Amino acid sequence: MQKHDSFAKAGSKMSDWVTVNEAVHIMKKQASLDLSDSDVYRYAVCNKLHLSIYFQSPIRLRKVRLSKGKIHLIKIDDSLVDRLCLLDSCSFFNRNDLIPCTIGEYISPHSKIIDTALVGHEHIEIQQLLATTLHLHRPLQQSCGINYGISVIHAGELFQVFEICSYSDRIKRQMMRLPKALAEKVKQNIPSCYLRDHCKTRHFPIYHIPRDACFVLRQAELNKLRRLLSRKNSTTQSSTRISSPLARYFWLACKHNEVITPLINQPYKLVSIFEQWALADGFSDRLSGDTLKAALERGKPHIFKG
Repeated sequence: MQKHDSFAKAGSKMSDWVTVNEAVHIMKKQASLDLSDSDVYRYAVCNKLHLSIYFQSPIRLRKVRLSKGKIHLIKIDDSLVDRLCLLDSCSFFNRNDLIPCTIGEYISPHSKIIDTALVGHEHIEIQQLLATTLHLHRPLQQSCGINYGISVIHAGELFQVFEICSYSDRIKRQMMRLPKALAEKVKQNIPSCYLRDHCKTRHFPIYHIPRDACFVLRQAELNKLRRLLSRKNSTTQSSTRISSPLARYFWLACKHNEVITPLINQPYKLVSIFEQWALADGFSDRLSGDTLKAALERGKPHIFKG
């Protein structure tokens, strides 16, 4: 999606929803608030912000059956075709034959913007986006590889996302996700009628956000984000003042650390390093490049010529 400067204008011209990149653009241009993509994903992971998904291609929804507030799981038939078509590739490989139980009719949503529940694989995909924007290693998948699909909230209830396609198309796409040797073995054991039949269609669960879909923020969540940043900004301004002695010791610590001393005169490049260290030790605080620059300049000895 192309970026439009009109998204940075206030008033009735604001879209009902914006992409994550557009949200960052709006906060910087409209509200003069410091923000990055990683902030948005971090707020979402911490459940301080609710993201929605913009589905461009048609999807279907089916209500998820809950048992005592938890998703009810059922075991699928032991048929090779059913296991291949209805399971995620990792679950198929590890023989985890459980899937969420869905009930009722398949619904075609009227809106292409649907709120996330963050109880399915969409939560993992947001974590992966967060890791990418922070330049960290992406979350390692557990050996069990359990993926129960993409879940959303529709009319206040939990639904699972499905696609409609032929058995032959589904089988081809599913085998592409398997190791090559396993895919060849599976293909040899699938009845040829399933590989040739392009007419017989069925609903199949979606296990990953489609390539033509993306996470977005509704207007209400954009306003919530603005409030979060405004409070954070006012707190940061009142709590980041540092005394001259502490500033000098901070400069010395940076100067004598072999990892960051080459960047001591480029404080904005140091921000990501400090944030990665903080995240590794459980701190989620964001560091302003301006604050870091001011602290280093205040602590830098006048005789130093770096």
